Amino acid sequence: MAAEKKKKEYNIAFKGLKDGEHVFKYRLGDAFFELFEQPQVETGDLLATVTLIKSSRMMEFQFHIEGEVGTTCDRCLSNVDVPIDYEGTIYVNFGDEYDEPTEEIVVLPHEEHTFNVAEFMYEFIVVSVPIRHVHPDNEDGTSGCDPEMLEKLDQYMVDEESLPDSDEEGAEDEPIDPRWDELKKLINKNNK
Repeated sequence: MAAEKKKKEYNIAFKGLKDGEHVFKYRLGDAFFELFEQPQVETGDLLATVTLIKSSRMMEFQFHIEGEVGTTCDRCLSNVDVPIDYEGTIYVNFGDEYDEPTEEIVVLPHEEHTFNVAEFMYEFIVVSVPIRHVHPDNEDGTSGCDPEMLEKLDQYMVDEESLPDSDEEGAEDEPIDPRWDELKKLINKNNK
């Protein structure tokens, strides 16, 4: 319930605003991400600028979100800050009931007087996080990842070139389960 109360800080009261452009700025930190259940992003420091362009028939909310979010490095598993730079627009019309017919259009009931932008900002941040996140390389070209973890990974990496190949001479002559031979015949037959 406290989270819902905190989310109201991101309500934009548009009734009573004159037609034209209105700018709202939000500093989004760790407390912002705590408002969401099972957050995909838990830490960050971002500045969100929401520009409302209001007319008598509709509203346009332009979002610009810039900063960093904290996540786990895919390579070394330590924390890494990933830059975020998002720009997008939500168009708001009025109707009988709340609806989101597309990702960019929201329909608000006629009696509504505020528009909450918290969920939209959170979604925009989440979709802006790159699929792969790793530490950037250092100026000298070496990896920015945790050197201890990289050393551990190297210890357990399997070098495919050093594995014995069953076609090579010197490969151990262990008996092969005859079922594998039958499967190989089927694969070869299907590849012809």
